[in-house]
Amino acid sequence: MPKYNYLAKSAEGKIVKSTEVAPSRAEMIVRLRSQNLFIISVTEVGTKKDDGALFSFVKRKGKRASVKLYDLTFFARNLATTLSSGVTLLRSLEILSSQTESARLEAILRSCSSLVKEGLSLSEAIGKYPSVFSDLWRGIIEVGEASGNLPFVLDRLADYLELRMTFERKIKSALIYPVILLGGSFVAVIIFLKFILPKFNELFDQFNIDLPLPTQLILNASKFMEHHFIAFLVVTGGVVWGAYMYMTHPKTRGSWDNLQLKIPLMGDLVLLAVLERLTSTIYILLESGLPLVSTLDVASRGASNSVVKEKLATVKEKVREGSSLHKEFMRVQFFPLLIAEMAKIGEETGTMPAVFKKISEYYQKELSTRVERLIIAFEPMMILFMGVVIGGLVVALFLPLFKVSTAAM
Repeated sequence: MPKYNYLAKSAEGKIVKSTEVAPSRAEMIVRLRSQNLFIISVTEVGTKKDDGALFSFVKRKGKRASVKLYDLTFFARNLATTLSSGVTLLRSLEILSSQTESARLEAILRSCSSLVKEGLSLSEAIGKYPSVFSDLWRGIIEVGEASGNLPFVLDRLADYLELRMTFERKIKSALIYPVILLGGSFVAVIIFLKFILPKFNELFDQFNIDLPLPTQLILNASKFMEHHFIAFLVVTGGVVWGAYMYMTHPKTRGSWDNLQLKIPLMGDLVLLAVLERLTSTIYILLESGLPLVSTLDVASRGASNSVVKEKLATVKEKVREGSSLHKEFMRVQFFPLLIAEMAKIGEETGTMPAVFKKISEYYQKELSTRVERLIIAFEPMMILFMGVVIGGLVVALFLPLFKVSTAAM
């Protein structure tokens, strides 16, 4: 009978590595599972690993550098599939690393595979890459590893990521037209100032007349664009870069997060988006079996807004000390009353995951409706804005011509 090298983990997290004889690799896997071992790899001595044959696909070429939400969703769903089909964790990582469309994710998965070989758990391995795998990923995988049901929790995570991907795609699709309008109007004004107005400036110099103030202003802007166009691009790029650094730098991120919540119209949308993601995260963590305090810890660390992160961390500490969740939501006076009241229902009925699922669905619908309404109002505003800007330029351009024609009469 063939011999098999295997690498596994016990329920206590101890690495078990040995070689045993078995009639087949499938029998070896069954034997190890009967011992309550979490299988990392099983390889026949003297042969190459071939347990990924059932999941072999054509390797994609020309992979992109970025890691998109689609890549993570694909990874979560297919890792659940391979693990539930009996493929070891180590081999699953090797298979899926070659199937991803992201070159960066491929490198990360291969690194995770090496870390798992060294004895780290999957949650510890992905924890080395917090910029790609969020706290939500690590929290859910820790639950799966502790319960021995990693494929189940990965399926739950994939469901959540697919929902998130569908929702974000819907929002982005709704924003395409307004963004095109805004970009088109900006480009039109730049072209008008840079290439068209200089021709009229030469014409007006020949008439030797006093130009009206609106005309003089746009001609001065045109001259600046003509002679300092590169400087204009540099300054514009600097302003954009400065705004980005202000919004993302750790030292100023807190003030920007606080400012976002106070801006009219935008503040309500930002709060809705943060609450939708927060309640969705709490739901998926509770549904996966993570305790409430651990769920709040993961949710607070993964919150996109620092203000919400701070408030939720306060709630978590009080709940850890024995207080009820709904009382702490009420005490903080930041979270809407709906969340506190629904949390109370969840505590009384023992249906906390289902309750937070309902809340997250409500916020998804509310956010989607608000964005659609804003876009519906934004489109005519953009058209009006373009009409005023372009019309104002044309009128300012023709005012001297009207003056010349009047003088000639």
